Parts: sequence; structure tokens; C-alpha cells
Amino acid sequence: KWNNKYPYKENYSLNSDQLGIDIAGNLALLHNKTSYKKEVGDKKNKEIYDNLNGYIAYLDEYFKDLLSKYEYIEFPSPSNILFLSNYFKIKDALAFCKAELDQWYKLVKVKSSERVSLVHGDVRLDHAIYSDHLYLCSWCKSSFDTPIVDLIKFYHQEWNNLDFTPIFDEYFKKCELLEDEKKLLFINIVFPIIPTLSKKELSNVIAMNKLFEYIYRSERLIMPYYSKENKEKQ
Repeated sequence: KWNNKYPYKENYSLNSDQLGIDIAGNLALLHNKTSYKKEVGDKKNKEIYDNLNGYIAYLDEYFKDLLSKYEYIEFPSPSNILFLSNYFKIKDALAFCKAELDQWYKLVKVKSSERVSLVHGDVRLDHAIYSDHLYLCSWCKSSFDTPIVDLIKFYHQEWNNLDFTPIFDEYFKKCELLEDEKKLLFINIVFPIIPTLSKKELSNVIAMNKLFEYIYRSERLIMPYYSKENKEKQ
């Protein structure tokens, strides 16, 4: 005979933004409790540098091809116009990533170790459960890696659903990132997403709008961390 009893909550709901903040606090606690220093050679950092440089070059070429394809169309479609009028934001984003990547590599070239911790590997709203406390579920992609892995994944999964300013504020308050960690985080956030284009114009308008909404949101998120006031605090 089973005697276990569990509370039943009818019509239980939680504000998504608050849930995102709570997840950030949970991640900060996880990363703090499980972090340790791991020796790392320049080979690994050089590989990361080369891979990200290659991805920047790939994105630059991809969007240049779209530009060449659209700019001489006599009667451009709404999605073409949306791309052409905002293309400069793509160039700005890639230039930022390139400059920050060079700065990141200068920082890590002189380091012999890096911080690693247990990371969930697939952070999203659907993988959080509330009982007496918040719990993260679905740990099948967990590993030991740099803590920013979880923040990058969380942002890529939920950028369109959550305001990440208070989420990052909560995390940084409880788990302070090193300068090189923060730079690598922001680089991975700012990379423009590749739009999924098709033969349907409405789908293309939606895809282009998503691309530039992502760029503008990411810019608004990270720019305060590059303000003069923030740099003086560091």
C-alpha cells in the first residue's frame, strides 16, 4: 500500500520572466558549487579562436551573397527591402565579434588554466520544475565545461520569450564571470542568426524580421556592459 502524498496545485502558473531569473540564480549556484581550475594549453584556445574566426568569415560571406542578390533587383520584395535597409546592423555585429574575439585571444594566451563547472547543457524554460524549490530537469546533455555554455544555450533558446537583462544581472550578481569568459559569452550572443528562407514571401518576411529582432535585442542586452560606468567598476 502506497502512503506517499504530494501537494496538488490547480491552475498553478508562474511569470515567465521571474522563472527565467530564478533559473539564472539556480545556474549561478550550480556553477559556483561545482567549479574548479583546469589546466589548458594554447592549442585549445587557438582552436576556439580559429573556429570562431572561420564562423565570422562564413557569416560575412553568407550575408554578402544575399546583399549581392537583392541590391540589384528592380522591384525588391518586402523581405528584400527589410534586409537591405538593415544590412548595416549585420556588418556592425560581425565587426564587434571580430574585435572582441581578438581581445579575448589576447587575454587567454597568457593563461595556463580555465574555470570549468558542471553545466546543464540544455537550459530552457521547459526544463525547470517548481516544487518546494526550483529544479532543473533533463540532464542528458550535462558535462563539465565553461559556465558560459549554459548562458549561451539559455539565450539561444529563449531570447524571443524573455527579457535577459534581469536574468544576466541575477547571474552575474551570484556568479561573477572573468573578463575573458564574459567576452566569449557576448561574442556567441551577438552572432547574427541565419534566416530560414523559402519561396513564400510571408515566411521570408518573418525570417528577416526575426534576424534583425535578434540583432537589435542582443545589442541592447550587452551594450550596458560596455558603458564607461561599467568599465570603471571593473
